[in-house]
Parts: sequence; structure tokens; C-alpha cells
Amino acid sequence: MGWQRACRLEELPVAMTRPVTVADEPLLLCRLDEQEIYAIEDCCSHDDAPLAGGTLDGRQIVCPRHGARFDVTSGAVLKMPAPVAIAVFPVRLTDDGWIEVEVAP
Repeated sequence: MGWQRACRLEELPVAMTRPVTVADEPLLLCRLDEQEIYAIEDCCSHDDAPLAGGTLDGRQIVCPRHGARFDVTSGAVLKMPAPVAIAVFPVRLTDDGWIEVEVAP
């Protein structure tokens, strides 16, 4: 698959998240500051619920269902009840203002 367009940079405000689907993969884009953006799988490892709608708290995403926390930079579990880490995908910004995510084939 390689690099795929997810959304325009202007469509993702700082300190916010945006659910997107890239190559049939449900992802959550997390923008920490002007240039720091992460893409994580949009699925809590606790009960497979979407993380979209959760709160972005610094580098942490808080699951809206049961409060599990994940580090958006690494996918690591920071607070239970999540049992395992979530996937993180490489992100890049293009010169023409697109956020792209690398999705494995």
C-alpha cells in the first residue's frame, strides 16, 4: 500500500483527533502541535470499541468507554483496563498540505 492520503492538515486542529479510514484501516489521527501528528489504530484493545470520541490529553488518548489510556507516540498502554498496546502508523506531511499515513500491504 505505501503512503496514503488521510486528510488535509487544516482539517485537523492542534490538540484534536480525527477518525479516518486509510486503505480500509480505521485510524485515528492525533495532532499534538503544529507539526507533530500521529496515526493510531482506532480500536481500544480492551473491548474493540473505537477510540474516536476519546479525549486527547497531551500524548495520551483516553478511551471514551472505560478510560483506558494509550501513548499515541508508541501505542503503549498507560492505564488499564486495556491489556495490550495498539498499533501506531508512520505519518508524514506533504509540501502541498496533506497528512499521509503509511499502511503496510
